[in-house]
Amino acid sequence: MIARNNNENKSVSEKARPIGDVEDLKRNMAGKSIQGGVSLVLSEIGCNVFRLVGTVVLARLLTPEHFGLIGMVTALTAFAEMVKDLGLGTATIQQKEITHEQISTLFWINAGVGACFMLLLAGASPLISWFYGDTRLLWVSIAISSSFLFGGLTVQHQALLRRQMQFPRLALIQVLSTALSTAIGIVLAWKGFEYWALVWKEVSRAVIQASATWFLSHWLPGLPMRGVGVRTMLQTGSHVSGFNILAFASRNLDQVLLGKLWGAGPVGLYKQACLLLSLPGSLFSFPITYVMTPALSALQGDPERYRRYYKVVVSFLAFCYMPVVAYLAVYSESIVAIVLGEKWLASASVIRILAFAACVETVAGTSGNVMITCGKTKAYLVLGGFQAFVSTLAICIGVNWGIVGVATAWVAGIYLSLIPSLWFSFKDTPISIRLFFEAISLPALSSMIMSLLIVIIRNYFRSPDVLTDIAYSLLLAPLLYFAVWMLLPGGKRQFMEYLPMVLRALETLPLPVWLRGALIKA
Repeated sequence: MIARNNNENKSVSEKARPIGDVEDLKRNMAGKSIQGGVSLVLSEIGCNVFRLVGTVVLARLLTPEHFGLIGMVTALTAFAEMVKDLGLGTATIQQKEITHEQISTLFWINAGVGACFMLLLAGASPLISWFYGDTRLLWVSIAISSSFLFGGLTVQHQALLRRQMQFPRLALIQVLSTALSTAIGIVLAWKGFEYWALVWKEVSRAVIQASATWFLSHWLPGLPMRGVGVRTMLQTGSHVSGFNILAFASRNLDQVLLGKLWGAGPVGLYKQACLLLSLPGSLFSFPITYVMTPALSALQGDPERYRRYYKVVVSFLAFCYMPVVAYLAVYSESIVAIVLGEKWLASASVIRILAFAACVETVAGTSGNVMITCGKTKAYLVLGGFQAFVSTLAICIGVNWGIVGVATAWVAGIYLSLIPSLWFSFKDTPISIRLFFEAISLPALSSMIMSLLIVIIRNYFRSPDVLTDIAYSLLLAPLLYFAVWMLLPGGKRQFMEYLPMVLRALETLPLPVWLRGALIKA
């Protein structure tokens, strides 16, 4: 009897044992963050190379109308990507402690929601086709809806990997799914499948990502259970999911209205401009903010370390991200001509306009990480409603002037809501608006001065062709940026604070010992 009781107690203890050691993460926060950031940056470089190659090839094999058709559907169905996890992945990461039973229960909820979205969107495909007046969209919508089932099956596996800061595995999954799906899309386009090449590219990415996630996560779900303490997590998830729905509505309304009022061509031009401008965000913003959520969640009981970590991370994000956005704005025509071709040049003006919003939108978006990790998810939902209202109103006005009007409206909405959003986000948290602007002021000023200097130099020294212009700029822009940075007050001191982070990052790079040593000495 005693042995039986001991075995039962042992079983209960094992089942209730939390997954993931938060204290271990706190002890090695800097190392985990830098290793994770480097892994994700490398993965984003790899993914962006594959995306860029895919864009270059597909833009020449297909037409703007083909891209526009897919954009018109994904603008209406992308909300499932935002809400398929009901915010439960974020809830899993944010919890101080979590058990196997809780995650298993959340897994089955996410799987069921993914299946429901697939059926719902497949059933709504006739309405999508009718809305746009294009029968081709019927089967396109049905095919794309299948990806939501695979997405629902991976939410908790990915959340566990993020919670445990297993970013190298997440990076491998991202690169693998992007590379293989891009190859599938190119082969199908070459074989004459036209817009269906883009459809199967999206579907195959979801299938590959789900398969790789299950293989690398080393976690298998159990049966769902009641009374395991997921109610609070469901509430947190509902607030995050509500914010994502509102964000989806505001971020995709531009493509929906453009498709309805102006047709597939302008949607394709606008979508490709947004894609090119999102490249620096995926390269710098995604890795850094992806690491930030589990890190700040682990530090939520230590305000001073929380503040210091946030300021350093946001400052470094702005240091990397802002000059690249400024560069894309100045050289938009040359970049579009090389990457997409001459028939896409109308996208260049959209890039220049949207860059004004992109330079601040990404760093301001880190306020959401603060609200989530401080447990202010209900206020996070309210913030989403405010931002969606402002941007929706602006876009409804701007769409009357086509893609340029929509881009201008989006920029206006971002800046009109910036200060109120930051104030509301940072209220009753360790972060203040002053700390935020202190973190981004030097990178923002350096990027602006660099842009002005480049424009002046280009007016006096015109390159003979587009390739020479870009090759010359890749040397000129970094030199100007670092020169301005070092000459501005506090620039040298700030750079010396970044240096240890850069050295730690170089130590984690998968390079030969001699090359890593040479880079560190340099």
